Amino acid sequence: MSSFDFDYWHIKILYDLSGYIVAFAVTWFFYRKVLSKHELPNPFESKEQKWEYYLYVIAGAMFGGMIISTFDGAMIPGRNPEWGMLISKSIAGALFWGIITAEFYKYSNHIKTPTGILFLPGIVLGVLVGRIWAIMTWLRDFTYGLPTSLPWGIDFWDGITRHPTMIYEMLLLAIFFVIFCIWLYSKHRKWWITNGFYVFIIVYFLYRFSVGFIQPYSTWWLGLSTYQVIAIPMVMYGLWMIKKYNS
Repeated sequence: MSSFDFDYWHIKILYDLSGYIVAFAVTWFFYRKVLSKHELPNPFESKEQKWEYYLYVIAGAMFGGMIISTFDGAMIPGRNPEWGMLISKSIAGALFWGIITAEFYKYSNHIKTPTGILFLPGIVLGVLVGRIWAIMTWLRDFTYGLPTSLPWGIDFWDGITRHPTMIYEMLLLAIFFVIFCIWLYSKHRKWWITNGFYVFIIVYFLYRFSVGFIQPYSTWWLGLSTYQVIAIPMVMYGLWMIKKYNS
């Protein structure tokens, strides 16, 4: 193993752990200090069902994120090492399968209360922290953009100026978090608590669909990448859920 590989995997572990820690801490803070209990009705029949739900969603998000990212990476020339397929993960894939798992569980157990708002602050800041660390892995993390002549392009140590798509995503998440906090303390608080998670899903996956045109991902359906393909049903899901809870 080269020193470059050694540094990459240690940075990768650090930014994964830091993202998880931030997500957990922020979720706990908002649950305890910001969101009151009457605004978050308990949809579960017992503590056992609540923890079962959490385990299902976490498992779906983790394995789904790995499956989608690994599948996409296998189609990118030069991404996988000579000794086999590179196992990786993605936030878009994790959100995609986490939502599918959550909705399937809620449907099977007749749960109709939206629960996404509880996880929203942690997801936003956890991913933001992860993208900060992703910059330090340069080209190894495959989150950079295509070559560009724009003045804000960045050379990731290979002599080619590229779109800093990690920074684009960080700015989007930071702006969204500020808006999220402002709306929580406005007259629209009740609407935001019910629909805020779905607004985030729409905004985030519209971004992933758009930025996919300037990222070096493989395309396999209508000229779209894997992440662009899954972005379409996710945007439709967000719109449908907002309509459902406001009709």
